[in-house]
Amino acid sequence: MSDGLNKLKEIGAQKIHEKTHIARHHVQALLHESFEDMTKIQMQGFISILQREYGVDLSDFKAKVDEYYLLNTPEEDDSETRFFVSPTRKKKYTFVYVLIAVAIFVVAMFFTLENLALSSEKTDNHSIDNSAIQNAQQSMSKSEELEVITKEDAEDDNATVAEVEDTKEKEKIVESEVVEVVKSFKIKPNSELWIGYIDLSNYKKYQKLFSGELELDPNKEWLFSLGHGYVSIEINGEVREFTDRSNLRLHYKDSNISKINFAKFKELNRGQKW
Repeated sequence: MSDGLNKLKEIGAQKIHEKTHIARHHVQALLHESFEDMTKIQMQGFISILQREYGVDLSDFKAKVDEYYLLNTPEEDDSETRFFVSPTRKKKYTFVYVLIAVAIFVVAMFFTLENLALSSEKTDNHSIDNSAIQNAQQSMSKSEELEVITKEDAEDDNATVAEVEDTKEKEKIVESEVVEVVKSFKIKPNSELWIGYIDLSNYKKYQKLFSGELELDPNKEWLFSLGHGYVSIEINGEVREFTDRSNLRLHYKDSNISKINFAKFKELNRGQKW
């Protein structure tokens, strides 16, 4: 047994947990060299954290870990351990719609003014000249003709008003168009974090040790297991803070994130611990 591991045992699992935020049961398993409940990536990450925080040499222990997983773990496809999805941004067409509405309005006003000018011309052409009235029959005929024209003009005016109102209604629809909010889903740990995450559409599993930002597809359903609970989750621009000392399990679906226990994690993961 290495001197570094003996030094960590003297410090104790509780103090190591409080300083590094590694889950207590993981620390205990590591000190007792029990590897069954942890993956190789988890063990390597924990060893790296312990060497950095306590300045101990765990090279002998790390070699023992590598030998164990070489004999007991099938080869994993590491090509999918990194999974980044850039949110798709939808184009905005509001400006185009406004131009179309303005064009419709200009055309409508053009026909309105032309109809009004034509109506005025017809009225002038068919006005009754009192000095030219010679008999009652001609006067009656012209009066009837004037009445018909007036009715036609009124119908044209009504049609124009309806067309203008329809154009204004279209403008209101264009102006009230709501641009769909772009979805986003980001995980930002406060310190170096091991995270395991599962795509529940196909149950593919991914693992990562990082300290920056992890961005995932917000339209999928995800299952998470975190090495510690000091982390921020940003969904569609809104941030939710977690400050759990022990390891944290989360479920993401339809832009909602929720804490779950180990039993619920196994249920969503088809009965598997990981």
